[in-house]
Amino acid sequence: MDFKNKQFKNDKIRMDGNTFIDCEFENCVMEYGGGPLPNMTGCGFNGVQWAFTESAASTISFMQAIYHGMGAGGKQLIEQTFENIRKQPIKK
Repeated sequence: MDFKNKQFKNDKIRMDGNTFIDCEFENCVMEYGGGPLPNMTGCGFNGVQWAFTESAASTISFMQAIYHGMGAGGKQLIEQTFENIRKQPIKK
């Protein structure tokens, strides 16, 4: 679904597969479940919370298990993953 110039307030927003252009989010929960990537351009955020559910939550749990359960090598793997996130643009 496409949203343009829409104001969201005190809502839970399912992001998967949606497009948000020049939208404003205030006191919302931004929920991503691991489906198609959302497209967000020119949006503003005030007091939002980010929630990862379903497959996205499983991925984060897996990364936590690597970080905390595989010693120095696991920590290095996850730190390098975050460094790659900081450097590389999103590939679609």
